[in-house]
Amino acid sequence: MLFGDDERAAPVMGRRGFLGFAAAALSVATVPVMTSVATVAPVLLGSSPVEAAPLAGGVRRLALHNINTNERFDGVYWADGNYKPDALKKLDVLLRDHRAKQVCRYDPRLFDLLARVHQTLDSEDPFEVICGFRSRRTNAMARRRSRGVAKESYHTRGMAIDIRLPDTQLRAISETAKGMHGGGVGFYPRSGFVHLDVGPVRSW
Repeated sequence: MLFGDDERAAPVMGRRGFLGFAAAALSVATVPVMTSVATVAPVLLGSSPVEAAPLAGGVRRLALHNINTNERFDGVYWADGNYKPDALKKLDVLLRDHRAKQVCRYDPRLFDLLARVHQTLDSEDPFEVICGFRSRRTNAMARRRSRGVAKESYHTRGMAIDIRLPDTQLRAISETAKGMHGGGVGFYPRSGFVHLDVGPVRSW
């Protein structure tokens, strides 16, 4: 697993456990059965330009490929004016910390940001997920490896993801995301990914 630099003042807030996400693992393609899965809640920081600018069409869909677990999601996560709970659970499981076997309830604004970026770039490939949720323990391990990893990383809040698109240059992804003013955008050409989060608008 690669770890990006999102040292950009993530707020310190408490976490609360949520039950019932382990069952969603059975619904995601090639997801192994997990016998012990902890869950944490997202930290919602209010509205953002991402949700203020609706996506084209009556549905919103995502295609993700987690390269760490080889799991995939390709489907509609929003329709008829509402997020689809089953789809959100599948996305949460796909983006889990597979090292710590913990699932986080993701902030759905991140999915909207991803969908808008994908739609704008007109890519035909799924996003390859380098890193999704990181537990506190995994984040601490990442901090020992790199000084650039924030103690209060948005990855630990269910608000960040590190991605790439096989058919699109990283800089194009970064510039497109920055133009949406939906949160943080980090460009890592050496590591081969772009960091996106729905925290305050900033870039590096």
